[in-house]
Amino acid sequence: MLTRLRVQGFKNLWDVDVRFGPFTCMAGPNGAGKSNLFDAVTFLHLLTKQPIMEAVRLLRETKGRSAEPRSLFTTFGDYRAPEICFTADLIVERSVQDDFGVPALSSISTLRYSVAFRLDTANGTERLELTRESLERITQREARRDLGFPASTAFKDSCIEGRRGKPFISTTKSDSGPVIQAHQEGHGGRRVPAPKSSRTTVGGMASSDFPTILAVHREMESWRTLLLEPSAMRAPSFHQDDRVISPRGANLPGAIYRLEQQEKSRGAVTAELANRLANLIDGIRELRIRDDSKTETLTLEVKGADGVFRPAKSLSDGTLRFLVLSTLGLDPEVRGITCLEEPENGIHPTRIPAIVQLLRDISVDPDNPVDEDNPLRQVVINTHSPEVFQNCDPRTELVFLDEVSINVDNQEGRVAAVHAPEPSWRVELRDGTTPMARGRMGAYLGQAAPREQRQLWLNIFSPPS
Repeated sequence: MLTRLRVQGFKNLWDVDVRFGPFTCMAGPNGAGKSNLFDAVTFLHLLTKQPIMEAVRLLRETKGRSAEPRSLFTTFGDYRAPEICFTADLIVERSVQDDFGVPALSSISTLRYSVAFRLDTANGTERLELTRESLERITQREARRDLGFPASTAFKDSCIEGRRGKPFISTTKSDSGPVIQAHQEGHGGRRVPAPKSSRTTVGGMASSDFPTILAVHREMESWRTLLLEPSAMRAPSFHQDDRVISPRGANLPGAIYRLEQQEKSRGAVTAELANRLANLIDGIRELRIRDDSKTETLTLEVKGADGVFRPAKSLSDGTLRFLVLSTLGLDPEVRGITCLEEPENGIHPTRIPAIVQLLRDISVDPDNPVDEDNPLRQVVINTHSPEVFQNCDPRTELVFLDEVSINVDNQEGRVAAVHAPEPSWRVELRDGTTPMARGRMGAYLGQAAPREQRQLWLNIFSPPS
């Protein structure tokens, strides 16, 4: 679980510090930095799987071209940020396995990971060069105090545990440049010259020899940003396909088929999905996966009020998005963060409360302990929709991004800034999140919400008497 992310020098995120809860809605105008924050999460995820420059290449394409190293740095006028730095506060699952199936137990579940890069232009080519990396404990006392979002004692007891005083990764200086040290956990550790490293330590040393580094690797490896495409969601699954839903929404039939096979009661998963789908569309009666042995495909089919089964390609884009999200919510293997852009796409405004509640239900319930029925996962969305904005709890779920003007080295620029409604737990922590000005609410305080919910907003933003 990502509880806090500070991003410095990355795109328009010159210095942004965001607190996350189980379900977080980020709203704001175009160009404010919402998608860039998702890119920061995606980049940290990619670094667990890929060398640094391959992670750069795989970042979101712009106008058909992959991101270039220079384009990742905050730039305005003649100013370019000297460094990109990411600092993440995490709650990890302590019990993990490495790629060989060897089990390991991390020393502590609450950790702060930091990694930084500079632009290297030697030999006429551009590359991101690793300049420092660290992984340190967050003490149980600090973690409980700064968790921020409302959570029960049982929740905290179940996921804030373990102790260790020394760092797990640190960076020191030498005559030849910075050296990254992966510290021992029962053995001698390892030293890596940072400028020569093609991978981060968390990306390259994920083994049972370093249990806590492995736990952080597994956490960030599980993060996903969904960019759902109608053609992918409609397509059947082949028998040889992975039976997990891809970021584009592919393999939906295969994922449902796997969940069905794992259940003791046949038909329980498809019945649950059909019931959830019926909340969105009138007339849904049944859902099934048709296994065609001749073509070696799995096809999703839905039966309507007329009693006829029709393939998924006949469903609307919004219905398919709802079905993908419902399936993710039922999948016990889904962990970590799910980032989703504009969940309202293809959804009728009257169904917005249902989609918001579904996203909330996918997230971990902080009123109960973390276990198999309440896995440690969270959902982060961004939106332009007043309807989505109005159906989120301003005290616990909303973050607002816009742009502010700054002057650095006598250069004027506009960068992202983070606000939150007041009162909310983010503002109460007083760590840089500023209260949302009433004037910024105008575009979002229309007639989207029910009357009683609009009144809630008016009460919250009334000036003190």
